[in-house]
Amino acid sequence: MGTEGVRRALATTSIGVVLAGLGLTGCSDPVDEARTVQTRIGRLHHVVDVDVATLSTEQTAAITVTYDGDVDRPPVLADLVADVVEVADDLGYPAYPLTLVPATEPASSLTIGAAFAAPTAGDSVLSTWFRLNDALLGSVRYVTGPVGETITVDSEGGAAHDLAEVQRIGHGTARTTWVFRSGPATFTVDGRVRRGDLGLFQAVQRNAGVEGQPVWARRWQLDRRSGHVRLDLDLVLGSAGVTPGQLTVARYARTVAPLARNSLVALDGDRRPAWLTLHRDDDTFATWASGKAPGRGRDPLRRGWDVWLVRQAAGV
Repeated sequence: MGTEGVRRALATTSIGVVLAGLGLTGCSDPVDEARTVQTRIGRLHHVVDVDVATLSTEQTAAITVTYDGDVDRPPVLADLVADVVEVADDLGYPAYPLTLVPATEPASSLTIGAAFAAPTAGDSVLSTWFRLNDALLGSVRYVTGPVGETITVDSEGGAAHDLAEVQRIGHGTARTTWVFRSGPATFTVDGRVRRGDLGLFQAVQRNAGVEGQPVWARRWQLDRRSGHVRLDLDLVLGSAGVTPGQLTVARYARTVAPLARNSLVALDGDRRPAWLTLHRDDDTFATWASGKAPGRGRDPLRRGWDVWLVRQAAGV
């Protein structure tokens, strides 16, 4: 089956449609139905493994297919998808979602839903899937559906490389969300990854510090959205056993100041409205938003960190 065949099949597939409570045709027992679908898909060319989830009140029907290394181009994968769709439709099975896993990269996966019903969207998805797997060091989890797509890259130490490659590839629309994970860091980007995104990530990464310093970030979340940028730092202070009441400006401002100022400088370089949050576990002790006065009553301990952050920002 060629590209036109897959387009015709995908245009009529039930993929992406959640049919809660649907009475399955064929076997009366949903478990038997799932086994039948699984057996037939398992016989398809290029299929290494397959798992079919049974539709019930607790879960949605789903198909996961692991394909072999000979599926190395979008048209070949498109033909495989068309064959899976044909089996599912022939047995009246509501296949949402369909997840494709390359046997050569088992940590990566492509999950396709309603967006695949549009031929051009399907072609774009498959092309992007292969380009990302060829170019990136990290594993890729690509999920596309009716409301958009999320592409998660687990890069570990290769995050800078993968960000640069994603920028070069240039994929992304207003419906695209990128999530890059690297050790303690999570970086979320809306739309296309731009050159400034890599600089912003590296600036925050350099500033986060390492274990053993007077203050460092054991986890951090950086979001570059279409209209703002936000940084959340989960900090560790060198002094053990510091209670929230002891974490005062008078006692710890000098320790926290370099990290806070560098974070503000990094956010300022993006030129979008910005937010900065500093916390230790569940104790959010400092928040700042560009162009806004400190919120009243946010900190029940009245430690004064929000006002202190505004003063730090004024010097950036």
